Amino acid sequence: MSTTPHRHQAPPANKGLLALAVVLLAIPIIALLLVGTYAKDEPRVAGFPFFIWYQFVWVVLCSALTYSAYRIVLKARPHVPMNPEGDEFLDDGTRPDSREDGIR
Repeated sequence: MSTTPHRHQAPPANKGLLALAVVLLAIPIIALLLVGTYAKDEPRVAGFPFFIWYQFVWVVLCSALTYSAYRIVLKARPHVPMNPEGDEFLDDGTRPDSREDGIR
């Protein structure tokens, strides 16, 4: 008797969507590494120099881009369902609450 856990092959991931997620994650990294583009005092917003408020804008943008990348990765990597105890994969015909609309 084998002691290896049951391996279930997941459907292949959509590489185009994964590449889009990588681009979304790379945008803020690249934008914030280019310090010379925003290391200036003007224009001021509410008394704050450009250097400060530009970084605060990127806090919100980073959150939005990271969440978007997360949702894209969920869509790109199909889910293989497990039983309620989480100790084995279910085959296509034995899903307890399989939905035809694809919503998790």
